[in-house]
Amino acid sequence: MTPQYPRIRPHGVYPPEDEAGERLLAREVIHFVFYMPHDHPDLAAGVSHAFDRYLKAVGEGLDAIDSCSFGPSSFGPLSEERRKRLRELLLPDRPFRYAEDCADPYRIKEMEKSGHETWIHLGNGHGRLTGFKLTYSARIPSRDRTTSDHDVSYLSGTLPTEYLEEHGPSTVRELLLDLASGLDFASGHAGLSFDSLVGDVFFTPRIRTELLRHPGISLNHGSSPDWMGTRVDGVHWLNFLGPPVLQALNGVSNLRSRLRSPETAVQAIDETRAVVTLGDWPEAGDLTRGNSLPAYRELGRELESWLDKPFDDPRFRIEGFTQEEAMRWARRFLD
Repeated sequence: MTPQYPRIRPHGVYPPEDEAGERLLAREVIHFVFYMPHDHPDLAAGVSHAFDRYLKAVGEGLDAIDSCSFGPSSFGPLSEERRKRLRELLLPDRPFRYAEDCADPYRIKEMEKSGHETWIHLGNGHGRLTGFKLTYSARIPSRDRTTSDHDVSYLSGTLPTEYLEEHGPSTVRELLLDLASGLDFASGHAGLSFDSLVGDVFFTPRIRTELLRHPGISLNHGSSPDWMGTRVDGVHWLNFLGPPVLQALNGVSNLRSRLRSPETAVQAIDETRAVVTLGDWPEAGDLTRGNSLPAYRELGRELESWLDKPFDDPRFRIEGFTQEEAMRWARRFLD
């Protein structure tokens, strides 16, 4: 089977850089994310493994990963000094277990301002959309956590579709399973989406027609990643399910028996986690040709009560879409 997705790479003028003329605003990628309702000390080993495996797989350099950031204003080359800092931040050791025990008022203010206990980003520092990036956010640890707090840590990243085509979907799937192997996730996914250097206000209006046509291409919608909790963020090519979702679905065997599509594979990762794969390749679908991705719709119906749904939120919108179009797109695997 050949790849079943289009090249979607809108160009346009991005203020305030009008003088630079048109530039690439976004490009299709394989986006992956894992939502983990745990604090950094409990995640450190698995996240460190994921960073090592990702960097080994994609390499470093001008066309891949060459920069690192530990906060919004600290972006710079992936120097030996930054590598050392990266390794230090990925260790489980912290001077305090909970934010309430932190004796450093500057550190407390820093966490409150950023919304993270730790934030690490690997990317490309030359303003190029290479399609390679990896981000880790550790939630602020608290004894008195409530549902309104930052409920999950997350690991999120992208791979360009060229990487998928060069190495093949089996290799990409095995890489993502390797990244997931040490992560104590509640849910996660990988599939077609977009990478961009600009906000959606600058690129989604230009691809409105393509998004409405191709249901298998997602946007970052619904809750912010660190507020996902134990909900599930949509239906995608690879769907990682952990506790409590998998238990509520009565385990791998029951879920496998309920998913009848020949394109669907349900694989146990361990006794509490599984991955549901919808086809050999990620697919975009094409509503103009009657391909509404039935395997995705079948899984959507099984997961509906767990999906992170903005359907009743009057504030939900997608830039360039009417409210009706945005809601229809959000429910594309349910109706």
